[in-house]
Amino acid sequence: MVATAAAYESMTDVDVSITWEARTLKEFGVLSVEELARQFDLIVIDHPHIGTMADTSCVVALDDYVDAATWSSLAAQSPGGSHQSYRHAGHQWALAIDAACQTSARRADRLPTAPKTWDDVIDLAQGGQVMWPLCAVDAAASFMTLTMALGEACGGSPDYFASRAVGRWALATMYDVARPSDPACLKANPIHVLDAFANTDDYLYAPLAFCYVNYSRDDHAGHRVAFGDIPTVQKSATPRGALLGGAGLAVSAYSDFVEDAVAYALYVASADVQSDLYFYSGGQPAHHSAWSSRSLDAASGGFFSGVGPVLTNSWTRPNRPGFAAFQNEMVDLFEDWYVHAPAPTTFLDKLDELHRESLDGTASGD
Repeated sequence: MVATAAAYESMTDVDVSITWEARTLKEFGVLSVEELARQFDLIVIDHPHIGTMADTSCVVALDDYVDAATWSSLAAQSPGGSHQSYRHAGHQWALAIDAACQTSARRADRLPTAPKTWDDVIDLAQGGQVMWPLCAVDAAASFMTLTMALGEACGGSPDYFASRAVGRWALATMYDVARPSDPACLKANPIHVLDAFANTDDYLYAPLAFCYVNYSRDDHAGHRVAFGDIPTVQKSATPRGALLGGAGLAVSAYSDFVEDAVAYALYVASADVQSDLYFYSGGQPAHHSAWSSRSLDAASGGFFSGVGPVLTNSWTRPNRPGFAAFQNEMVDLFEDWYVHAPAPTTFLDKLDELHRESLDGTASGD
């Protein structure tokens, strides 16, 4: 984003200055976007916040500023549901600039073929070389992906977040993999795990982790990481339902420079920038022109061809008003998921209670 800002400022017909401020990976998922919108003209956001953003009118509906042909092109050129995940109540509230989902990750030089099923993963974990990022944020994300392995989308019922049998299986699977693994997995996020893959020989496989192209690029320092299919329940099944991630670029409704900010956002999301400057400056594009490029796939160690099918079959979390607040409370609940996994009734009851409260508009932060 810093590189795109510099390039945009250098354009001869642009009189705009753009300065980016970073926040942590956890803050990306949990900080109030409404508060950020009061401080900044542009915000990189996570798509589950979209419903709340629309409900509070803290960001602009971008389709009010952009012609229909541009929207149609961006939607058609979106890998997976990246563009569509920022749409709510008939409007587009952010532009997809980064496309990602949960994938498997492995040291291909040490594990040429990834485990096919979750039973295979549990068997591999017995050797202590599986490292699954299962800090609270990522444990909650993995729980949602696991329910989709059994064909159930979390939050689809007004009565429960996950049916009891599916929820028990998801927690049991996480527990069965984590129990023989390094206890550090319970505090690890994907970056911790991928750094360990790149810089040590301690671990060789993670069944679910948000993918980062930086670790598979041909110019990456350290061991290269391969990203690809997630495990299935049965060997014959097609991997489906990996949790969609990524990032979108939104424009504050409180900004004095809305049209300038929209113009810059469109520049960042454009095919030319996404397939060139954005990638070569270390970014993970969200445009088909990058994901279908043979040269970028080669430069990224096969990242785009490996992750593309997983992204196509990924699952998008709800983005209704109240879901972001519920997600924050769910993450808090998952701080001690490992303790409750062997007897999860109380844990799942609380998760269902939080879900029902969020539908009633009573979750904290609504």
